[in-house]
Amino acid sequence: MLLSVEKLRIAFGSFAPVKDVTISVDRGEILGLVGESGSGKSLTATALMGLLGYVNGHVAGGRILFDGEDLTGLPEEHMRRLRGRRIGLITQNPMTSLDPMIRVGKQIEQAARIHMGLDGKAAYRKAVDLMRDVRIPDPQRVHTLYPHQLSGGMKQRIVIAMALAGEPDLLIADEPTTALDATVQAQIIRNLVELVKIRGLAMILITHDMGVVAQTCDHVAVMYCGRIVERASVGSMFAEAAHPYTQALIGCIPRNGMRPGTLVGIPGMVPSTAALPSGCSFHPRCSKAHTICHECVPEFRQFGRHVGVACHLAGQYE
Repeated sequence: MLLSVEKLRIAFGSFAPVKDVTISVDRGEILGLVGESGSGKSLTATALMGLLGYVNGHVAGGRILFDGEDLTGLPEEHMRRLRGRRIGLITQNPMTSLDPMIRVGKQIEQAARIHMGLDGKAAYRKAVDLMRDVRIPDPQRVHTLYPHQLSGGMKQRIVIAMALAGEPDLLIADEPTTALDATVQAQIIRNLVELVKIRGLAMILITHDMGVVAQTCDHVAVMYCGRIVERASVGSMFAEAAHPYTQALIGCIPRNGMRPGTLVGIPGMVPSTAALPSGCSFHPRCSKAHTICHECVPEFRQFGRHVGVACHLAGQYE
């Protein structure tokens, strides 16, 4: 297994908004990390990249095993050699990820210089090849442009090319299509899937969209209020989602032939991790909650073909 995260706990001082996160992904696989905003997805990605110190956080428990090495105790100098080179990050907002004063081709070249030791013509060729890989037409011309001269979709492709410049083994894509329209989203996601399969990468796709997960991922981990509440293969998850939150997320996917007014959202909002309800964090929004759900935090346990689910009543309700 290329990446194995075991009972990861993230804290800011004594406050721990992310607890007991256990996920894994291997080369050639795509893991979907799913949940609404505020679930802890991006914070988990920050921990995987070794960047918690920059936001005054720290790993308070658990392990992050990357290719057999525990990253949680590594010094910053060692993490810098991994970050970008073996673990690439695609940020969620291409509008703010690029330097507006530097031509986009030079920004890709800079990543290739830092992580691959390339210079001169070799760095230029690498940048052009990467732009071609991410389906940018006329890459030699685009190489000379500034970010403000590109569309949102083209900017996102440049950010992806920068993440690939170090030829990483693991790619973390944090909501890579959030700011894009539906057509461009589909193109970007399709391109990422191709790159994972062709290059033999492992990828963690962070998203709130179960429709995207259904089309692209091999495995899914559903996150709510800083905890993983359900893990399974994509096939198992969509065939027999066990947690009411997962069922609600799947229910938010529009389908062909739906009658107007039948698409239902999830009532309420994700509670603050600083003031979680007692028992199961989802119970205030769950129509299936019983007394035990108000009183006890559910343990993560195996369910059917699933890796596991954290629900007291999984399999007991219709």
